[in-house]
Amino acid sequence: MITFAQEAPKKADPAIVEMMADTMREMAMNGTAVTADSLFEHSGFTRDQIAAHAAEAADLARATAIRRVA
Repeated sequence: MITFAQEAPKKADPAIVEMMADTMREMAMNGTAVTADSLFEHSGFTRDQIAAHAAEAADLARATAIRRVA
């Protein structure tokens, strides 16, 4: 039987994910809808980086967003 080695899934670079989450949070707080296209237009991230890290960055942005209501 022939078996093939499988590559381990790549872990996201924490620095990119944190920077992307910060950008997403800032965009959302300024009233800008955060989509892949708007993130590309308003940041220095490439489309490949957005495709690879956007889901994790969005989760982090939601988890760290603080909303204070008086």
